[in-house]
Amino acid sequence: MAYQTDVKPTRAGLLALRSRLRMARKAYKILSMKLDGMIMEVIRLTPEVKKEYDLLIARFNRTRFLIAAAYMMEGTVGMTVAAYSVEVRPEIELSQRNLFGVRVPVITGTNINKDVIERGYGLLGTSLVIDDLADAYEDLLATIIAYAGSEATLKHLLTDIERISRRVKALEHLVIPTLEETEQYLSRMRDEIEREDTSRLFHVKRRKEAAIELEEERRKNME
Repeated sequence: MAYQTDVKPTRAGLLALRSRLRMARKAYKILSMKLDGMIMEVIRLTPEVKKEYDLLIARFNRTRFLIAAAYMMEGTVGMTVAAYSVEVRPEIELSQRNLFGVRVPVITGTNINKDVIERGYGLLGTSLVIDDLADAYEDLLATIIAYAGSEATLKHLLTDIERISRRVKALEHLVIPTLEETEQYLSRMRDEIEREDTSRLFHVKRRKEAAIELEEERRKNME
């Protein structure tokens, strides 16, 4: 058996050990509940991330196809002019939120989807393929942002699940059993000490009674 040898077999030591055992059981219960909630969140989030990934691949392939078509129809000069005509650039914002006690990133974007008249290039000087390419690019960028946020959340949860799982297993298979065995060991030691103290007090009392009886007999004999 594995005992904690740093705990003295005293009443105070036993009470302190029981307090540590209660805290360990409480921590195990709380961490187990947290772990279950995080696992359920991962199970819920995984299909969404897979769906966003599939959408990302589909939109990426569409955008790549439209880029090739736009270069064929507009040429390098036309594509360069249209690209540099954009006045409002997309912006990415990063923040955090609390999910089961885990700080997960939140990725959002502004100025992603714009109207045709807000894109800056002339409508009469470009073909419809430029509009289709701009739409596809904006949709792709929005999908990238959404997927990046979901994937980062999933990775953070999985990392924390692994960390908490190690703590839960350590509490369940090492810390709590060790404290329980130590408590039983100290309780037995305390019982033995109390029996020894009781036996010692009994013998001391018997010796005192015998001494008193002997003294009384001596006085009677002297009389």
